[in-house]
Amino acid sequence: MQVYADYAFYKDVYHGDMAKEEFDRHAISATQYIRYLTMNKSDSYQGEELKYATCAAADLCYSAAQDMERQSGRVKSENTDGYSVSYVAEGKDGETNEDLISRKVYTTVRKYLLPTGLLNRRVRCVYACKCVSDHI
Repeated sequence: MQVYADYAFYKDVYHGDMAKEEFDRHAISATQYIRYLTMNKSDSYQGEELKYATCAAADLCYSAAQDMERQSGRVKSENTDGYSVSYVAEGKDGETNEDLISRKVYTTVRKYLLPTGLLNRRVRCVYACKCVSDHI
């Protein structure tokens, strides 16, 4: 599988701070998610937006993995009198961690890829004619 961004781009251009091994692992997940969102149109795209989107998505995947490892959240409030701690909830009610990560990655990737047309889901004419209408 072709990964859309390499570690040199991540470190030198994107200025990320992940270790190479971690980046390589999370860049594969980011690339696969982008490929899914673009219905494989991203494989033929050569713009740098794809690299930036991959790096940003890999950072989010890494951050989510770190949070899962720690099994902790950000403290919202704490009461020492009767020991009560409240945590900030990022997700919506009933939303799984995978759904939350997927939603966050989509939002991030969308910023980079929306202007490229890669996220366009419109069906185009497959005939050799020069029409501009959409045929199904």
